[in-house]
Amino acid sequence: MPHDGTTDPSGAAPSLTTIQRTLPADFRWVRRAIHEIEDDLLAWGLDQADVGSVSIILAEALNNVVEHAYDDGVAGKMHIAIRLRGQSLIFELRDDGRPMPNGRPPAGTHPVHETGSLDTLPEGGFGWLLIRELVRDLVYDRTDGQNILIFRYCLGD
Repeated sequence: MPHDGTTDPSGAAPSLTTIQRTLPADFRWVRRAIHEIEDDLLAWGLDQADVGSVSIILAEALNNVVEHAYDDGVAGKMHIAIRLRGQSLIFELRDDGRPMPNGRPPAGTHPVHETGSLDTLPEGGFGWLLIRELVRDLVYDRTDGQNILIFRYCLGD
């Protein structure tokens, strides 16, 4: 898998506080990367509940990139950096795909509130709700044709 694991991009010795991956924007690669990241987080000593939450966050965010930023069959890459800072994980996700609609992440409102009943739920809609409920300090930027999503996950929440 194309990635540099927990090594610093400069080629320095492996970092005990940073995980980095570069992967093709493809659902199969997302699944593989998440499994590898889970192993890295467990090696850091994170508990299974935190690792499970991180897996949900990454699955929702990265699969959205594959589905929406590169959905025209354009080959693209995604970059993931996760840094351990005290009792938080800081995430930085980057891709060169299309920008988010309206220049910001979706609000993540609960679809039942929008439609009124469970039988009329639109397809999707829960991903950003989950992300927004699990993370803090979510920031999106589009710079030099690149999408940058940064957020914090508090360990033990």
